[in-house]
Amino acid sequence: MTLTFDFPECTRSPLGRWDPRWKLAGVLLSVIAAALVRTLPASLVIFAGAVILVLLAKLPLRWYFGRLVVLAVFLAVFLVWLPFLYPAPTLKILGVELSEEGIRLALTLLLKAAAIVSLFLALLATAPLPETLLAAQALRCPRLFLHLTLLTYRYVFLLAEEVVRLRSALRVRGYRNRATAHSYRTVGQAAGSLLVRSHERAERVDQAMRCRGFDGVFRTLQAFATHWSDVAGFLLLVAGSTAVLIWDIVVRAAQI
Repeated sequence: MTLTFDFPECTRSPLGRWDPRWKLAGVLLSVIAAALVRTLPASLVIFAGAVILVLLAKLPLRWYFGRLVVLAVFLAVFLVWLPFLYPAPTLKILGVELSEEGIRLALTLLLKAAAIVSLFLALLATAPLPETLLAAQALRCPRLFLHLTLLTYRYVFLLAEEVVRLRSALRVRGYRNRATAHSYRTVGQAAGSLLVRSHERAERVDQAMRCRGFDGVFRTLQAFATHWSDVAGFLLLVAGSTAVLIWDIVVRAAQI
């Protein structure tokens, strides 16, 4: 089954050859930098850097831009009002007064969000999720958070397949969505059935993990090895993010 957050197969790429620990640390620091910048030029530079990482990751461009389009449509619902609601309109386009500051703010937020999503896509698509979570464990991330993330990612696909089976079963029995009490009652019963099945599956998974001696620690035969290129890539990401942050602070100070 294919869901919208499916990632393409991990291919050999310059970004994929990085040690997952250094790659995770560098990308997370870049995400923090993207979240902290406040000016349009700095946001544009951060987004350009994220696109460079996407190219280094050799992601399918159609898949990548499809995710950006979904993000843009989602954010447009909230950002499209800023040029109208922001005080002091200074532009007039087709007889409509718009705020230049509101337009700049909307573009800044859009570029920041696109940069953060691009960074995470480049991170998650260049290594299997268990490998990335193992790197997070090596960086002393909370184990409970890692377990919940992995189990959620694994079993959300099974729940989606269960929803498809329930929907097919209802349609075979002649059910059609209508604004009637019977339809609402049927949807409620189907949702309840899905919750009961999910609870039963969770109990079976818990019992299976206990039988296999799971003690809350990720174990793998894969050993991480640090090379000079990993450290160089990490330092490059940190230096670039720091430079953009400093530039952002200087631009904001000059505008005061």
